[in-house]
Amino acid sequence: MVEKSGHLCASVIRQGISEHLKGRNPEISYTQSAYIVELRKIFENELGSLKSVIYIYDRVVMFSIPIKNHIVVFSTDRNINIDDVFQQAQSFINNTETELDIALDVKNIAQDKKESVRNLYDSGISEEMIAEQLDLNLATVKSLIKIITTK
Repeated sequence: MVEKSGHLCASVIRQGISEHLKGRNPEISYTQSAYIVELRKIFENELGSLKSVIYIYDRVVMFSIPIKNHIVVFSTDRNINIDDVFQQAQSFINNTETELDIALDVKNIAQDKKESVRNLYDSGISEEMIAEQLDLNLATVKSLIKIITTK
């Protein structure tokens, strides 16, 4: 699960599977996927809502599926039926979307980030800028600010 900023907020790697991307390359790939999915908004009026972005490489197929303010990103072997895998993923997302707690739980945010939110907010920085600056989900920043201002 990737935030729209490109920050990886949850992941699972199947055991026994070797990763093709090493070092910082997975992070760059997530950021690229997030950027491309975010650009979809430019064309929504003319084309409708984006359902997915699918990258087909020689070795793997990578899926990026927007869901609320996040993107579900996963890859598969190359020898699959893309339509079947997409339909299965979309069905799973649709059936579990109400159960998914997409916004990061504020208790999992590091104390130094919480302090940074407080300092930036107290300095008059907008919530959107704080989220961007600290690579946090906007809903998470709003939740933290609500907690900060009620103490």
